[in-house]
Amino acid sequence: MSVARKALRFPKSLLEPMRHVLESRDLGISVDDMLNHLGVDRTRFDDPAFSLDADTFITLHQWLRERTRGRIRLKDWLSAYSATSLGFVGLAALSSLSARDALEVGIRYAPLLVPGMKVELVEGPRTSRLVLTLDVDFGELNRPLLEFSVGIINIISRDTMGEDIPRTIHFRHACGVDRDGHSRLKDYQEAYGCEVVFNSDFDGLTSDSRYLALKTRRPNGATSQLARSLLDSEMQARMATQTFAAFVHGELLQMARAGKFPTLEAFADSVHHSPRNLTRKLAKEATSFKQLANDVWYTLARELLASSTLSVEQIAHRTGFNSGNAFSRAFKSLSGDTPLQWRRAQAATPLPPTSHPA
Repeated sequence: MSVARKALRFPKSLLEPMRHVLESRDLGISVDDMLNHLGVDRTRFDDPAFSLDADTFITLHQWLRERTRGRIRLKDWLSAYSATSLGFVGLAALSSLSARDALEVGIRYAPLLVPGMKVELVEGPRTSRLVLTLDVDFGELNRPLLEFSVGIINIISRDTMGEDIPRTIHFRHACGVDRDGHSRLKDYQEAYGCEVVFNSDFDGLTSDSRYLALKTRRPNGATSQLARSLLDSEMQARMATQTFAAFVHGELLQMARAGKFPTLEAFADSVHHSPRNLTRKLAKEATSFKQLANDVWYTLARELLASSTLSVEQIAHRTGFNSGNAFSRAFKSLSGDTPLQWRRAQAATPLPPTSHPA
C-alpha cells in the first residue's frame, strides 16, 4: 500500500498528544528526544502547519512503543483531547445545530484528522451506527489508529451532546491482554467512558437513533458554517496534492468493498479517462492499474481472513476471484503462504500493543 501512503500527511493535531504525554509523564524520554529522532527542530515542530508523511508517522509509532515499553495507555493519549483541541473540526461540531449535524462534521472531515479514514452513518429505526473504515493499510498501526479515531469521535460526541447520551463502541479485532494475561476490557471502558464490544462485525459506535435529532449544547449556525467553509478549503488543498495513483487506489478500494472489481476499461470510463491516458498517468508515478488492483484485492483479502470466519471460497468471491484455487494461488504468490496458513499465523501471533496509537 506504499503508493497510497505516500500521498498522506498526518497533521499536527495528531502529534500534540505526544508532546503532552512526554511532557507530563516521567518516561525517560523527552519531546526533544522525539524531535531528534525525527530530525526536526523545535521551531519547525511548533509551526501549526507541521505534518509527517504516513511512513514517518508509522516509524515514530514504532520508536515510541519501543522506548516506552507499553507504559502509555490509550487513556493517556485521549486525555490530551477535547473537541476544542481538534481545531475547526471540533468548533464546527460543537456549534452544530443537532447531533446529526455534529456527526456529519466528523464524517466529512475525518480525513483531515486521520488520513485514510472514512466514516459513514448508518441510520436504523432504533439503533444507528457510525462505521469507521481505514482505506489505507498502515500495518501494525491499523488497530491503534482505529481505537484512537473512535476515541476522537467519542470525545466530539460527548462534548457536543453531554455525558448522558448512551454510546457503545465496537471493534472487529480482539480485546487483547496485558502482560499478566488479563483482559484489557476495563482499560478500554475507562478510556472511552462507555461500553466496549470486541470481535464485533464493524469498527465504530452505536447509539439510539432518537438522539440524532437532539439539539447540541452550544448551537451557533453562523460559527458552524464559517468553520465548515475553512475546513472545505483545507480539504480542497489536500486533494490538490494527492497523487493520481492514490486517487485510483482509493476509488478501487471503495469499489472492492462494494463487491465491484472493474476492468481497466470500465474503471477508466467511470473516472472520465481513456484507458490509454489513465495508464500513462499511472506510469508517470511508477505504478500501473494492475499493481493497484492487485494491492486492493490483497488488502481486502487479508482484512477478511483476519477479522471474519468466512471460508477461503467465500473470501475468493468477495475479492473478485471465480474460484478458491485461483485465489489461493494468487494469495500465496504475494504473501508466501496459503490463505489458511496466513490466517493461522495471524491467530497465533500475539496482538501488538493497542494501548497507544502513536
